[in-house]
Amino acid sequence: MRKSILLAAVAGAGFLATPALAADGLRWDSGDWAFSAHLAGSAQAGDASEDLPPASGDTTHLDGYVRLNADWTSDDGWTAGANLEASTNDRETEALNTGEIYVYVASELGRLEIGKQDGAADALALRAPVIALGQVRGDFARYAGSQALLSAYDSGDAPKVVFLSAPYSGLRVGVSWAPQDNRDDLAGLPVKHHDVVELGAQFERPVGDWVLGISGGYVTSQSVGVTQDIRSWSVGVEAKRGPLRLGAGYVDRGDSNQLFIDFDQREWSVGAAWVKERWGVAASAAWSEASVFDNQLLGIGGFFNLNDYVTLRADVVHVDEERFGLESQGVVGLAEIEFHY
Repeated sequence: MRKSILLAAVAGAGFLATPALAADGLRWDSGDWAFSAHLAGSAQAGDASEDLPPASGDTTHLDGYVRLNADWTSDDGWTAGANLEASTNDRETEALNTGEIYVYVASELGRLEIGKQDGAADALALRAPVIALGQVRGDFARYAGSQALLSAYDSGDAPKVVFLSAPYSGLRVGVSWAPQDNRDDLAGLPVKHHDVVELGAQFERPVGDWVLGISGGYVTSQSVGVTQDIRSWSVGVEAKRGPLRLGAGYVDRGDSNQLFIDFDQREWSVGAAWVKERWGVAASAAWSEASVFDNQLLGIGGFFNLNDYVTLRADVVHVDEERFGLESQGVVGLAEIEFHY
């Protein structure tokens, strides 16, 4: 096992920690207008066991991050604004959202967004909790292995229109439409989808000291290139009590965005997290199977806020993957220090 894995494991044992920035950042309020800015820079190191095919030759990453938000609130209580989140590199983890830019209008009826951001199926999905570097759906995939889906195979941050309703007796529904979703090229072949529609629903209710929830999502598209249409759905459950979060989910991806039919991918996932203001720890597992692909993941990790401006994060993920009958198994470890304001 390489030195960077050992480094990440030691860091994880010592710090095991939130995706949210601890500091308040810069904020200006002027009457009905409000402006905010968050800045961050991080250094990350990670590596994988020799038996795992590396995702790239990089074992270190330097990342910069900025989030800008401006909004205006009317006398009637509805809000209009714009949000920008950008980073110098693509992050794999969804726990640290980047690469989004959109405008929005929010009222007591719900929220309408237009721009590059997650769709309704992802936004309302309940699933295994992921924090900090993401565990089974995290930055470990920068170094080796494939992430868990956790929710329906969706359009990512493709430009789209999203509507999310306000909660009504614990129920929220949502719909989004992306005119076009340009995927990364697959061996130089065109990978595009148009008219990507996402539907999502979420229901939460307090039961004693717990808050229990269930969700469902469905995504469909038409393929323009050589891959199959997107036809994917998921269901998830969640239970929360104080700092404790429990979650599980099932995903049916089918042949979505595959070169051939009868891929038939399905995934089960489960996880738990304990999140406090200054620190948090999480564990998650996912089992995915398809006609020519099996993926089993087990991850632990977390964060620790040293103060309002410095956060430590670490993950250790065990990967057991089989592609076309060839199996690879090993461990990915990574650790990160972030300075933010």
